Amino acid sequence: MAEFYTNLPPGEPSEMDETIDKLMTSNYETDYQFAAGDYDTTIAFFVKRGFSRTAAESTAYAILSQAKIDEIHPQEILDKLSTADPALLNELITIILNANRYKSSRLGVRQTLTTSETIKRNICD
Repeated sequence: MAEFYTNLPPGEPSEMDETIDKLMTSNYETDYQFAAGDYDTTIAFFVKRGFSRTAAESTAYAILSQAKIDEIHPQEILDKLSTADPALLNELITIILNANRYKSSRLGVRQTLTTSETIKRNICD
């Protein structure tokens, strides 16, 4: 929508403007409040394991918000993730992030497919 600048007082928003504002803010946003220690600990956990700061913050928010929804302490999640090797950790984080994303924008990992010897034998180069 184009913005018009005027000296007139603002008019009442139309029903369409109210619907647009509602769709853009309230339906898809939920504000959570976390303890500063939990937030910093979660970010440090992922930065220590090679995540960039931005990725660590996004992942930390997803984990902390889900922990708040499930009413568990975030440290329990981090304790379970700390035993995972890097490949498993990446897979688990992908699953966690996909659970908190729109269905139209899923994350994935590329898997190298191996062919069996029978198939290789039948392919002519």
